[in-house]
Amino acid sequence: MFQRRSRDLIDFAEPFIGSHAVAEDALTLCDLRSPSFTRLFRNVYVASTTEVTHSMRCRAAALLAPGGAVLSGCSAAAVRGLELVGPHDLVEFVVPEDVVFDRQAGLHIRRTSRLMIDSEPWGGIRLATPLRLALDALTNTKLHRSLPRTVGYLDAFLSSGLLTLAELRRYLGPRRDNGMVRARKAVALANARSESVPESELRVWLTVAGLRPEVQVDVVTATGDFLGRLDLAFPKRKLAVEYDGQWHLDGIQPRLDAQRRTAIEAEGWRFVIVTKADLYDEPKRVVTTIRAALS
Repeated sequence: MFQRRSRDLIDFAEPFIGSHAVAEDALTLCDLRSPSFTRLFRNVYVASTTEVTHSMRCRAAALLAPGGAVLSGCSAAAVRGLELVGPHDLVEFVVPEDVVFDRQAGLHIRRTSRLMIDSEPWGGIRLATPLRLALDALTNTKLHRSLPRTVGYLDAFLSSGLLTLAELRRYLGPRRDNGMVRARKAVALANARSESVPESELRVWLTVAGLRPEVQVDVVTATGDFLGRLDLAFPKRKLAVEYDGQWHLDGIQPRLDAQRRTAIEAEGWRFVIVTKADLYDEPKRVVTTIRAALS
């Protein structure tokens, strides 16, 4: 275990600059290289007992960023309480062209000719407003996110209350940024009622293929008894489409799912269950299966 050589001037449970800790005689280089610490970025560390989340890595990246840098996209959303990306996904920044910000592994730096980037002070740098982070998430094509995934993130922004679709449409209206064609496609496909990113992705795959499922459909008996809510459904055909993520395999959830679906099937409904492997390995095959079930 490391030996502290001065008073606790550094909170090792939060990201810190390694060279500063060494200069203050709080740690040695051997301490930093020990299993007691996790290296997050070049010269930025945290105690290995600290859980690494995306928002925590954003705080780490802020230690390296110049004052004019703006944390944006899904990274800004994570700081605002909406963790949509993984702990090791790129931390997203947008900066004016004249701001010097050296690139390094783990960071995605996007430059803009606009001097004003809608943001507010945060951690010594700046944090994009909800509307600005949505703009960057929708228009950033260099992160190679699919249209379904982009819509999934937008649905999450909307359902969380971070922003509204009306606000976003007004904000995007006059803009001519790169990627706006893609952004407007995503807005046209958005639905705030979606309850997860994979569910949104599944809906978008179906919609762009010409199938238009309804979202979060309640099923009741002839006497008005509530039987359950369906992720996606084609009510006229009584076809339900549901995404079963990992949590559907845990504990008593499989039994609860089976009971609910049996009760709904008794009302004449049919189910197509889509797994993670189905959705991400063969989405076109999923579309073909559902189209066949409809016909």
